[in-house]
Amino acid sequence: MSAATTNADDYVGTHEHGVDSSYRVMLPSAWQPAEKETVFTLIPWPLKEPDHLLVLPPHRWELAKQRLQESFSLTSKVGTVVLRAMIGSAVQKKLDDAGRLCLGEKLARLIKVTNKAALVGCSDSFEVWEPGRLAEVQKLIREVPDETLEGLKI
Repeated sequence: MSAATTNADDYVGTHEHGVDSSYRVMLPSAWQPAEKETVFTLIPWPLKEPDHLLVLPPHRWELAKQRLQESFSLTSKVGTVVLRAMIGSAVQKKLDDAGRLCLGEKLARLIKVTNKAALVGCSDSFEVWEPGRLAEVQKLIREVPDETLEGLKI
């Protein structure tokens, strides 16, 4: 498998890249899909008070939609609210020819990204953060109980 082939386990590490005036950020080469027509789904996350973007490749987006359909019926008031918030705020983008993901002005401003973005691998998805905000939330690992970390069994 080439380094440019994307599968469910490729999104690892944290990478900080510049953001240009068109709100484009370069993806690490290992994260770039072999198929140039691959569409990524960007969702402001968490839904209630977004502070970053959750980026789902096609296979993960399909799984998310399936789980949403299994969780809520179309007649569920709560389900409708969740679907509207999640699907209504999602944006789908392809990488440009240089391997950059265009965040767009609206999403970039929402998560306070200006000239730099931190890309955080989450195994089968990745996140886009403003680097200062990411540094703050990374401190939360100190609050995770030791028993939880020991229970990972890795």
